[in-house]
Amino acid sequence: MTPGPTSPLGRLEAHDEPGARVLRIANEGRANALDPGILSALVSELQGPAVAGARAVLLSGAGERHFSAGLDLADGSTDELAARVRDGERLLGEAARAIAECRRPVVGVLNGTVMGGALELAMACDFRIARRGARLAMPAARLGVVYAPEGLRRFVDALGPARTRRLFLTGRALEAGEALALGLVDEVVPDAELWPAALRAAEEIGLAAPLAVEGTRAIIRALTGGGDVAATAAEWRERAFGSRDHREALDAFRKRRAPEFRGE
Repeated sequence: MTPGPTSPLGRLEAHDEPGARVLRIANEGRANALDPGILSALVSELQGPAVAGARAVLLSGAGERHFSAGLDLADGSTDELAARVRDGERLLGEAARAIAECRRPVVGVLNGTVMGGALELAMACDFRIARRGARLAMPAARLGVVYAPEGLRRFVDALGPARTRRLFLTGRALEAGEALALGLVDEVVPDAELWPAALRAAEEIGLAAPLAVEGTRAIIRALTGGGDVAATAAEWRERAFGSRDHREALDAFRKRRAPEFRGE
């Protein structure tokens, strides 16, 4: 396991599994809270060559209890914490964008508590698998924070306005089963099945043509983020129809064999 850039408190752990780059938020003494070093390392890793060479990214927390408790607000005066929230919000937005815009699909592997800004990181993932017993909460309003619109949009896109209001205005923690019903997570599995399920998802993504995966995600981003849908769709569909992988898929289908995709 290779650590990314570190801070005095936290680090980002990274290693490879077949077809997947695994990233773990590690700040064990503080429930894997997010500090500037972790958030910066996450952006660097998601934009780096190791991720580009994988078929999917699995984002989780170190240990077995916490995905992440959100921004690290454990120490400091009131003024220092207020400044940290401001700076952290900017870094958090950069990390969430890096997740959403990563060239490879990012699966949130929610191995425990997911609080505040960490929940935004999870919502930026393509989809989320949670272990039974995980708890998710967005306590921003309880801290006197009006959340940034880019972050709010991720929740509105997934949950709709009414459920987003309920999540943010109450700040109440949800068990994984309730989060599944609301649309915060896409699958809930027993503890022992969490990583097998995550690796299986990465394997299933790896069966698809890389250009088709990347193009589909780009069009969905345009649809949900207000981009130029027509131009994005035209570009990616033309690339896919003209690709070697499209012809390979058709030939494999005709001959009843497994295709060998190259991403070209």
